[in-house]
Amino acid sequence: MLTKAQDERFAAKHAERIQPKLSALEKGMLKWAVVDPQDKVLDAKVGGGLMIEYLRRNLQCEVCGVSDNMDVVSNARNRLVNCDIVYASPEDIPWPNESFDTVMLKLDSDDADTLGRMLQEVMRVLKEGGQFLLGLRDYPMALQSVVQHFSDDSDSSKMITKNSLMERLTDEGFEQLSWQRTSFSTGVLTAWKNKPGVAEVLAN
Repeated sequence: MLTKAQDERFAAKHAERIQPKLSALEKGMLKWAVVDPQDKVLDAKVGGGLMIEYLRRNLQCEVCGVSDNMDVVSNARNRLVNCDIVYASPEDIPWPNESFDTVMLKLDSDDADTLGRMLQEVMRVLKEGGQFLLGLRDYPMALQSVVQHFSDDSDSSKMITKNSLMERLTDEGFEQLSWQRTSFSTGVLTAWKNKPGVAEVLAN
């Protein structure tokens, strides 16, 4: 028969085993995020809220989040009481222009139709010189045709790939784009919002 102390130790160890962990993609996004303690950071797709929790606990920055799933919002608010988590779509972020120093966004395969609007919203709420971290599923080039062949989506032109995203980000006005692979099938695109130089500011 277990004593009360033994029972509590077992429960604690069991809780540690089932506690959700950061994925390789999330770890990569956090690794390449350039965040100072006083920065304001937005997770434009909260998901499990693990990235927000990590930033809040380890960097003490101001963290906000967006999710279009009310259950996700409720759970995140209960766990992260000092963070501003709102129920909204990443295509309609409810913050004023140039509110954030860093924006993080994990894309899903079904985001192709709304991608343009999401990128416009990220550009709008990101401060000049701010960083954008975009996590996505992207297979090595040799396997992309195979993945497209077996994909449920009959319109392969809608598939979001690293190369197509880099073109879209450049068109939206992002600069200094870089790509880092985080696993066999995922990676992180890092980009920066253009910060006007002195000559450009004076010209305006």
